[in-house]
Amino acid sequence: MPPTDDIDAVRQKLTHAEAVIAELRGVVANLRKQVEAQQAHIHRLVKRTFGRGGERVEGPTLFDGIDPPEAEVPPPVQPPTPEQPAPRKRKGHGRRRKPADLPRRREEIDLSDAEKMCACCGTAKIRIGQIVSERLDYQPMALFVRELVRPTYACRSCESQGHDPQIARAVLPPEPIPKSGIGSGLLAHVIVSKMVDHLPLHRQESILARHGWDVCRSTLCDHLKKCGELLTPLYDLMHRRLLQSFAIHADDTPLVLLRPRRSAFAWVYLGDAANPYTLFDLTAGRRQEFPQAFLGGYRGFVHADAYDGYNGVHDHVRHLGCWMHARRYFVEAEPSDPRAIEALAFVRTLYAVERAIQDERDRPGSTFTDADVVRVRRTRAGPILAAFADWLDVQHRCSTPKSLFGQAVGYARNQWASLVRYVDDARFAIDNGAAERAIRPLAIGRANWLHVGGDGGLKTASVLLSVCASATRHRLNPWAYLRDVLDLLTVRPDSADLSDLLPDAKTRRYSRTD
Repeated sequence: MPPTDDIDAVRQKLTHAEAVIAELRGVVANLRKQVEAQQAHIHRLVKRTFGRGGERVEGPTLFDGIDPPEAEVPPPVQPPTPEQPAPRKRKGHGRRRKPADLPRRREEIDLSDAEKMCACCGTAKIRIGQIVSERLDYQPMALFVRELVRPTYACRSCESQGHDPQIARAVLPPEPIPKSGIGSGLLAHVIVSKMVDHLPLHRQESILARHGWDVCRSTLCDHLKKCGELLTPLYDLMHRRLLQSFAIHADDTPLVLLRPRRSAFAWVYLGDAANPYTLFDLTAGRRQEFPQAFLGGYRGFVHADAYDGYNGVHDHVRHLGCWMHARRYFVEAEPSDPRAIEALAFVRTLYAVERAIQDERDRPGSTFTDADVVRVRRTRAGPILAAFADWLDVQHRCSTPKSLFGQAVGYARNQWASLVRYVDDARFAIDNGAAERAIRPLAIGRANWLHVGGDGGLKTASVLLSVCASATRHRLNPWAYLRDVLDLLTVRPDSADLSDLLPDAKTRRYSRTD
């Protein structure tokens, strides 16, 4: 039998070995979690760089194990049940007719005199009708010079008697930019090309030279700055009206500021139906002070992501969450954790309820009221949200917080109060898609003009982007709208009321093809 000391030594070694093994197992488990998290992040980055831009994920139309709510829904709204989604009618794909409001240039293609003679009897044929065919064509932009002729008059009678001849002529109409010799139509074209069509000034410089105007981009930049100053009172009026909205949509996107080279940000704010304006605010950074300054004094609700900058705006501002953002986290987590598909099914069903409501409101002759919207949301979306909240609580207890799936669960739980707030008011949207759609064209412009020149250009860009975006929101032709507004602002005193120049007041005067 071995000595007692040897047995104790072996036991100590065994205990130490077991402790080391347990420690190594913990290290391996932690390393495995880190590798899984890194692989998930790598997959997300690869998908963002090389994958498709959409977020479509294949999955069930609804989660398993949850029956649809049995609450009564006022007819004729029938939100699609999970088992049998309501089919959406597809529009036909026939050739579109040429726009009726485009100008027509008639060209008559006639027979020769010989072809007008009857081959049978030699008698001249008579015209019995015609066939009209239409071909849509294009004429390049044409620059022209407006010659403003002002006849001069004098009194010859007074002149013959040695008196003042009383020379008189009409007053020259003011220019949007004094002493520039540039008309409002050309200025509006440069603004729209830059802010709507995303053409950088160096491209416009070559295009205008091709059409006969040799101008340098620094001159165009100066013209944009002067136009921005002229349009600032209109921008300020839209800003004041926007702050009267019951709910505002807000979003932001990064830009590059050239001098000094650093990150700038473009913030977009959308007013509600009573104050339908889209305003941009370009700032040199992304700090809480910027939305606080823009929304200063606002009382209401803000649709936005989870950026803390909106929360400190004012004590009377409440946050409305965005289900698009919440869903996006689960879309990114889905390749590494199949449980995300269940979350996406919950969200998909919430959107099915919203589509059914919108279809009913769009139905001709619909009498669907805001109270009906709230009733349907509470009876159909309410039970789904309750089940989703329970599901999130379960997943939170059994998921790694730093994993993509854990982050998605954490985001939804942390933002839950703001995410479900839309149910109780028909004026609230389920997501912040309106702001994302409004700011998306700016990403196209960012890829074209690459950067903003400097701090001085931020205010100019904010004003011009806002006027163009608000006009486009009302389906106005932005060029025709700007041309008119530039002319009218030139003759308005600083204290004049500009309400008649707002884009929603001009809707009846302009179409997209003016």
